Amino acid sequence: MTPREDSTKNETQLDSSANYFNGTRELQCEYLVIGAGTSGMSFVDTIITEKPSATVVLVDRNDGPGGHWVHAYPFCRLHQNSCNYGVNSVPLGKNIDANGNERYDVNDRATGKEVVEYSNKVCDKFKATGRVECLFGVEYEKFDEKRGVHVIVPKRRENDSHSGDLKIRCGKLVKISNNVTVPSMRKPIIPVHESANFVTVNDMPSFVETSKFQKYIVFGCGKTGADAVINLLQRGIDQSRITWIVSRDVWYFLRDSMEDFWSFGSNFMDPMITCDSVKEVYLEWEKRGMIGRLDPNVPIPKIFKGPTMDGKELNMMRSIKNVVRMGRATSVEDNKILLERGSLDFSTGDTLLVDCMVDGYYGCDVPKDFEIFEPGCVNIGPIISVFNASLSAAHIAFLECALDDDESKNDCCYFHRGQPGNELGNYENIIGAMYLENKGNKKLMKIPGGRNFFMGSRTNIITPSHHKAGMLRLLWFMFGPQQGATFEKKLEKKMESNGFCDLDHCFGVAHPRQKVKPLFNFQTEIFGTKLMNWMAITLILGFVIGNTVGLPDINFHQSI
Repeated sequence: MTPREDSTKNETQLDSSANYFNGTRELQCEYLVIGAGTSGMSFVDTIITEKPSATVVLVDRNDGPGGHWVHAYPFCRLHQNSCNYGVNSVPLGKNIDANGNERYDVNDRATGKEVVEYSNKVCDKFKATGRVECLFGVEYEKFDEKRGVHVIVPKRRENDSHSGDLKIRCGKLVKISNNVTVPSMRKPIIPVHESANFVTVNDMPSFVETSKFQKYIVFGCGKTGADAVINLLQRGIDQSRITWIVSRDVWYFLRDSMEDFWSFGSNFMDPMITCDSVKEVYLEWEKRGMIGRLDPNVPIPKIFKGPTMDGKELNMMRSIKNVVRMGRATSVEDNKILLERGSLDFSTGDTLLVDCMVDGYYGCDVPKDFEIFEPGCVNIGPIISVFNASLSAAHIAFLECALDDDESKNDCCYFHRGQPGNELGNYENIIGAMYLENKGNKKLMKIPGGRNFFMGSRTNIITPSHHKAGMLRLLWFMFGPQQGATFEKKLEKKMESNGFCDLDHCFGVAHPRQKVKPLFNFQTEIFGTKLMNWMAITLILGFVIGNTVGLPDINFHQSI
């Protein structure tokens, strides 16, 4: 899908790309990467790091790098912390310790503008290597089988100076298959009467500032819809003037519970092991203050896509009294909104309708027969690291460099595969995602260099350099009272023995019935030797003693 034209153009980048189309020209590279969003750039970053001779051509239909962030609404920020977003070689976080390491900080979340600026910085770094060409305002058209070349065309055909085609010969084509589409990148997904003041969330602030509208109707209750409601309230719009169309209730992560990362990890993992059903897991998470919902009195939500709010924001959202729960909107007529289970009247002249709807799972639906690695092609899209597109793409790039054949690479990739009914958003899939990620990471650790890659990636949230006391604190979490090292095996055993009464499958994984290995084998998977038992015990004791006598903050990441 071609996004609508953006009002702000990066002319320097456009001119640079246009030069390739002034005549017949052909480029050669090892990898042709289609898409310069987070996934595409993270893949490129790892490829050129792991393969010092690799050459890349990176192309994007947008006028600059950043993917959907180029089209983000002006008050949009990252859900997650900046410290592990983006690419491995370039920091984004602002909370930096004395050693120059980005620190985990739930309040350090880049704005959309900052993410775009970061993306440009990353591309400049790529180009400085002399091994990466970045072309923007262009689109991938086709593969010319007769000539054995991929055809790239400029986005603006009407401009004569951009009328040529660019031919690229490459060893592999890398496609970003998730096609994330935000409201400003598309036309309305439902029919809208011409009389209605129906705008995207991007345009909402400017319309609010006109003071023309007395009422606001927000469509959608995911992260975008929640952000829109909060922004209206922060602008002084009284809740009585806001109507919120909630097609189906969803769960929200509560950021407050994440401030202590290691406590959050323990509280998040424990219910998956101790509860007998997926429903009980969610109710326990809610009880522990880790997740929340708009109304605790309605039936338990069955949708969870990972939107993250803080407690104050959730309370603001709950202040809205005019919440419409009649299913999805199907069309907007003159003075009336039709929904799946009813209709809603409104006055056209003084009501602003705000489009925050999403069609599908943010473009991340994956067919059952999807393979990441194919002959001559790498398909990036599935999230193989939970809610982490950055690490997922870097992980895939590492497999591309570390293994020789596609079968071996695919054998290391575990991910949700789509089914009819948008089931990737179903609430049980967070448990499945943890299970699948653990299986993929287990195989990663057995690949030469896999441990170092995983533990050294800035896109990995548990990387020791992101946390106070570094490796020592990680070991305390794994082998101390929280016993994080046992989680992988316990969850695997529970999943593969039908341990959830309301879950009857293993998310597509066929598993032989094997004798469960000792739970205390984390050190052999991560560190590669049984001797780590004694090292772990020694370091844990050191951590306890250090806390007792008040030793200064030490990061052990580089020394272990």
